[in-house]
Amino acid sequence: MDDQLIFELDSKELQETYLQALKHDVQSMYVIAMLLKEKHHPADAVTWLKKAAKEQHAEAQYELANCYYAGDGIAEDEKKAFELYEVAAKNGHADAANNLADMYLNGESVEIDEQKALEWFTYAATKGVVEAMFTLGIMYEQGLGTEVDEARAYDYYEQSANGGYDDAQYRLGCVYLEGLLGKVVDGQQALHWFETAAEQFHVDAIYNLGYLYENGIAVAQDGNKAIAYYKQAALLGDYQAKVNLAHAYEIGECVPKNEEEAHKWHAAAQAQLQEATEEW
Repeated sequence: MDDQLIFELDSKELQETYLQALKHDVQSMYVIAMLLKEKHHPADAVTWLKKAAKEQHAEAQYELANCYYAGDGIAEDEKKAFELYEVAAKNGHADAANNLADMYLNGESVEIDEQKALEWFTYAATKGVVEAMFTLGIMYEQGLGTEVDEARAYDYYEQSANGGYDDAQYRLGCVYLEGLLGKVVDGQQALHWFETAAEQFHVDAIYNLGYLYENGIAVAQDGNKAIAYYKQAALLGDYQAKVNLAHAYEIGECVPKNEEEAHKWHAAAQAQLQEATEEW
């Protein structure tokens, strides 16, 4: 594959990068590995990632860990993935630190250690990883690896949400809808955060928007908008949205009665329930 790759490269610059990789330039090794991955040569990508990772290239260590974790181009090996995430994290790789923290939190190839998870999530958060910020919100809210601290939980959720993480945006919507974490109920804030998450197709946020419009919470009651949001959530796979649509068409709530539509959404909900039961 290596001898043939140079003919696949579409620029003189990339050809030079390949030649530099053959001369053991570490960054060039990594670039070629990612190019091979992009061109759907996963096993060859792993070969070059191994070479770069051996030279302490943190990004290569992280990408190689991902390959081991997912079994992409190499046999799946969570223990090896853990080891590489740890090395990359210690070499300053923020996403590796976040994944390492996840493995400590969930006990993947290592004993559950909530305090170590907290430490690595905190490190990743300081490096701007919004997923780590969100998980820290959960940990401080639930007292995992630390004392419960609702103020810090809220702060981490807010940082993550402002960073664009849809799960955090949805969580803030729930916080304001229910008055959690020391916040008063604020329908407008709930609406804002659900709408923000919905823009990223967060299915639970979309469902909740349907619920708000159906019941006139923080907005003027609007059956048409409720149905539109429920349909969007249903098409994204939300079971309860399908049930709500079936009920609405069956009794003529928000929309005119329509037995055909009611039957369609009942059938869709039942099919999803059956599929879930069979998986269990």
